[in-house]
Amino acid sequence: MKVGFVVEGFNDETLVKQLFPDSVVVVAKGTRVNNRVKQEIQSALDVCDQVFLLTDPDPAGDWLANKVQETFPHLTRIPIAPQKASCYRHHKWKIGVEHCDPSYLLSQISLYLNMGVTT
Repeated sequence: MKVGFVVEGFNDETLVKQLFPDSVVVVAKGTRVNNRVKQEIQSALDVCDQVFLLTDPDPAGDWLANKVQETFPHLTRIPIAPQKASCYRHHKWKIGVEHCDPSYLLSQISLYLNMGVTT
């Protein structure tokens, strides 16, 4: 089964690729939903059995997920608990998919794989 993900940044992609080496990952490079991102999502939909939104549990991640779902309303966003995506670095808290423990992220994604959620 081929699976795809739409993520915000390259660090998110790195973590997802560790868990799913053969996955297709579309990197939005922040909150961009331009033609490149839309074309890459469509390409992922063409070759993958399932494609998911995997964005940060913060306002920017919410915004990106909403924008992507305007064009691709059938994409499911995998929820990530903010406390599981938090990291204290350089004297401030950061929240992002890239800060998730790999086992937590795998368990969250596994809840949606082959569970009748289709793209």
